[in-house]
Amino acid sequence: MKKNLLLLLFLFGVCMLSNAQESGKKEVSPEERARDIADHLAKKIPMTKGQKDSVAGAFIQLMDDIQKYNAEGNQKILDLLVKNRDEKIKKILHDDSKFDQYLLTMDEMKKEMQQNQSRQQYQQHQHGGQKGGMPGMPGGG
Repeated sequence: MKKNLLLLLFLFGVCMLSNAQESGKKEVSPEERARDIADHLAKKIPMTKGQKDSVAGAFIQLMDDIQKYNAEGNQKILDLLVKNRDEKIKKILHDDSKFDQYLLTMDEMKKEMQQNQSRQQYQQHQHGGQKGGMPGMPGGG
C-alpha cells in the first residue's frame, strides 16, 4: 500500500513538472518573430534574399515603434505604424501584384492568429482560467 502511494505521488510530481515546463515556453525575440514572418511571406511571394531581409527589417521596426510609442492598445497609433510598415514593404517589393499578395497573406495570417488566440482562450477557460498564451503578432497586419 505504501509503495502504491509513493508511486502515485511520484507520477503526480512528474506530471506537474512536465506541465510546468510546457507552460514556461521560451519567449520568441522580435528578430526571430520578424524572420518567421518574412519566411512565411517568402513562401507565398517571390522575393530575393535582400527583399526578404528588408521585409524582416520592416517588421522589426514596427515592433520597435510599438514599444517606443507605447502603442499597444492604442488603435490609432497602431494603424499609423502598420500603414507605415506597409508603405515600406510596398517599396521593397517593387511590384503591385506582389504587394497585393502581401496584403492577402497578411490578412490570412491575422485570421489564423485570431483563431489561435480564440482556441487558447477556450482551452484556458476549460483548464480553470490559467494564463500564459502566446502573444499575437504586433500590428496584426
